[in-house]
Amino acid sequence: MSDQTRDVVNELLKRMGEGDIPAVVALFADGAHWEVPGDPEVVPWVGSRGVAGIPDFFQTMGRLTVRELFEIERIVVDGPNAVLIGRARVVVKSTGKTIDTPFAVDIIVNEDGRITRFYMFEDSLTVARAVRP
Repeated sequence: MSDQTRDVVNELLKRMGEGDIPAVVALFADGAHWEVPGDPEVVPWVGSRGVAGIPDFFQTMGRLTVRELFEIERIVVDGPNAVLIGRARVVVKSTGKTIDTPFAVDIIVNEDGRITRFYMFEDSLTVARAVRP
């Protein structure tokens, strides 16, 4: 199972890097859970989403920020579970402020090779402060 999980995670990162959002969504199982904790009233791209809401995450981020860095430092895989450790840096267009934060993403891949959970941990206080004028 670990090899399949690693392959799915690597494919997810490849598709995200290419900006192929329909292909990203295709990796998710029906009923999958996507979450970036935070208050969507303050930070429009955060919150809990089903599969249908995943494209909105990327569209909103693309519309409101300029990506400077998205770097994966380590991928840890144990059976169906994977954790990605990395750093992201974006500039918020409306404020000109930079969000520079380490992050971790908890991913679960089912036996069919589809992602059932994507949960991102980041410095939500830094993110919220950068979004507010």
